Amino acid sequence: MRRRGQTLVATLAVLAIIAILVVVTLGPKQGGSSRKDGKGETILGAAKLEAVDTKCQSNLGQCRSGIQIARINADDAPPATLEEIRIGADFYKCPLGKEPYAYDPATGEVRCVHPGHEKY
Repeated sequence: MRRRGQTLVATLAVLAIIAILVVVTLGPKQGGSSRKDGKGETILGAAKLEAVDTKCQSNLGQCRSGIQIARINADDAPPATLEEIRIGADFYKCPLGKEPYAYDPATGEVRCVHPGHEKY
């Protein structure tokens, strides 16, 4: 009579493969963190921070669009503060470091001050 089911060796092989995948996925990235803020040292952490970086870029784009609309409505005068464009409370600061965006009312330029976000 033949027995059906997994053997102990097959079960251990499956567990070993799963353990290798977990170590590769959750383990440190090759070369460490390449970010200026030193965050995102694992593969999953780096992917999550890339999403937050994209959100910061989107927030800055929304602020810049709001400033342009405010300038059109106010005969080319930029708003005195970012709060005047009334987008929402979450749009006025970096989602990663929670630092408020730097806004220059003289030029109407807005930028992020979080390390690594200067180019946004």
